[in-house]
Formats: sequence, C-alpha cells, structure tokens
Amino acid sequence: MRRRRQSAVYSPGGCGCGLLLLPVIAVSIGVMFVLAGLAAAALVLLIVAIGVTIWLCRNREQRHADGKTNVGWVVFLIMVYPMSVSYLAFFVLLMISAFTGESVTVG
Repeated sequence: MRRRRQSAVYSPGGCGCGLLLLPVIAVSIGVMFVLAGLAAAALVLLIVAIGVTIWLCRNREQRHADGKTNVGWVVFLIMVYPMSVSYLAFFVLLMISAFTGESVTVG
C-alpha cells in the first residue's frame, strides 16, 4: 500500500503559527516605516527651523528698516522647535530601547 504524500506549508515553528503571525509582522513593519518617516520629517523640520533662525538673525536690521515684524516667524519657531526636538528625542530613545532590549526612561 502506497502512502500518498501530502504537500504542506511549513513554518519555522513546524506548525501554522508562523502563518498566523504574518499579519502582525506586516503591521509592525508598516509601523516601523511610519515612525521612520515621522523622524525624517522631524529632522527636516528642525533643519528648516535652524535655517529660518539664521535667516532672521542675518536680516534683522533690513527687516527692521523695512518696518516688518518677526512675530509670525517667532510663533512658527516657538511651535517647530519643541515639536521636532521632542519627537527626535522620542525616536532616539525608541531606537535605543529596540536595539538594547532595555526600557529607557527619562527622569
């Protein structure tokens, strides 16, 4: 009597558990890309804020002579610096925690 060989899908665990984890892995990869994109956006925002700060410092006398105020730019900078720096600090702590396996707390 011949046994018919059945084709089966094998996972690393030897059961279907690996297949059940595929959606979780896909979502975690997506979250990783979202967090990396936000970190890149925060870095660009920080670079723009530094550039605006330098531009305002260099053109202070010319803007004052033209009668222009810096209120809008100052409000922009007051919002941008804390947002970008705090998210970049969060991202760095998240990466340290991910690579070391230790929980990182501030304070």
